[in-house]
Amino acid sequence: MRELGILVVTDPLKCTHLAAPHIVRTQKFLCALATGPTIVNSNYIDQCTKTHKLPKVENFLLKDVESEKRFGVKLKDVIARAKTNERNLLFRVPIYCTPKIDNPGIYQSIVEANGGTFASYRGRPMIKKISAEEDDGPAEPVYLLTGEHPEERKLWPKFEEMARDGNMIPRIVPVEWLLDVAMAQQHKWSDKFLITRK
Repeated sequence: MRELGILVVTDPLKCTHLAAPHIVRTQKFLCALATGPTIVNSNYIDQCTKTHKLPKVENFLLKDVESEKRFGVKLKDVIARAKTNERNLLFRVPIYCTPKIDNPGIYQSIVEANGGTFASYRGRPMIKKISAEEDDGPAEPVYLLTGEHPEERKLWPKFEEMARDGNMIPRIVPVEWLLDVAMAQQHKWSDKFLITRK
């Protein structure tokens, strides 16, 4: 690959091209997606090593209709939005997670790849108290990624109180919300994501 002028990088935020067999919601895929890369089928790499030549990228663009249906996206549109977002999809969007969330580093890297801020929430106030009069704009949302373990449920009322004291809108959601947002490259919202509605 190096002989052909292709630099293979391990940091997904530094890639210009992403090779994958199909659309996946893995950490590396979603982080790389935030940069708006050209996404090729992994057969592109096979062709490079087999022929020792660079084939036309256009002939190997990833097509995955089945996964597009499953995730409710069109890859072409997602990449266009990612380029427009310039890694700022979640800019100024605070996202917290409960300590019970498995592998929080995965979600932190996805949030930060998209320009958001990420922290663990253990029940202590982390947002400055502010009145609506002191705030110079409308209330913005703040998110808590959580599961439904009893210890996590105990944190929900404290999180809601902290958010409201900071003139913010508390949204308590499963990690699926973040994965959907990162995959679509749209900061979309629906109350169906609220885990507290169950």
